[in-house]
Amino acid sequence: MIEKERLLKLSELDSNSINQMEDSQLGVFSDAAASFINEYPMLENNIKDALKADDRSAVFKSLSAVCEMLRRIYAENLAAKCSDYIGKAEGTPHEDLQTFVIDFLKAVSALSIDLQMLEHQDISKAAAEQIAVSFKAENNILAVDDVNFFLRTIKSILRDSGYNVTCVNSGSMALDYLKAHKPDLFILDIDMPEMDGYELAREIKNAGHTAPIIFLTGNARKDSVAKAVQAGAVDFIIKPVRKDHLLERIGKYIKPETKEDE
Repeated sequence: MIEKERLLKLSELDSNSINQMEDSQLGVFSDAAASFINEYPMLENNIKDALKADDRSAVFKSLSAVCEMLRRIYAENLAAKCSDYIGKAEGTPHEDLQTFVIDFLKAVSALSIDLQMLEHQDISKAAAEQIAVSFKAENNILAVDDVNFFLRTIKSILRDSGYNVTCVNSGSMALDYLKAHKPDLFILDIDMPEMDGYELAREIKNAGHTAPIIFLTGNARKDSVAKAVQAGAVDFIIKPVRKDHLLERIGKYIKPETKEDE
């Protein structure tokens, strides 16, 4: 059962509703959260398929089902945002609908992963020690993705925000880089040829590196999240990468230099 104190750390959940829950209600919430985590990936795929087919009725039907699940776990703002859009979306251009859906699904996927991570926080003590060390680091980040577009996006955002970023296109290139360098944080794509992110994370850990590992993913499935945590993940960044989401996730572990620090 998820502890109330951990739930209050999730900004997408309504804190007043969480605070008002009696202990006896936590079991009901946990069941609702489990249903959301298990059922959301299927609804997400349904929405994406309907969007490609420009079947608005099917898109809105599945979005409404997601909204109902969000309300049951007190994600009131996300549910209201979705409901309001559905009520006003009649006749909107397909491009506008697509933009809304992509952004909305990204936010919901992030919430699903955050809820799942709460269940894996038995590593919290080690993660806390890791974070404490990281805040004293030099902000050196190694990003690994086989798609150059994502690497360019990450590098541009993070460098403009004061981080030092090295980008490579494969697990083997990353391991070669680590022979002479010790990054303060890793950003790893999961789906890569030859060596995927899971295997690379294990190799990084086996080589003695203790810096936080954050996975890039567009997948909120429970099995994928559990596999990533077992490989060493402490957090996730949802694709397609958005600046505020990227900086919020990175900022939990290392901070960019400020003029006062120089």
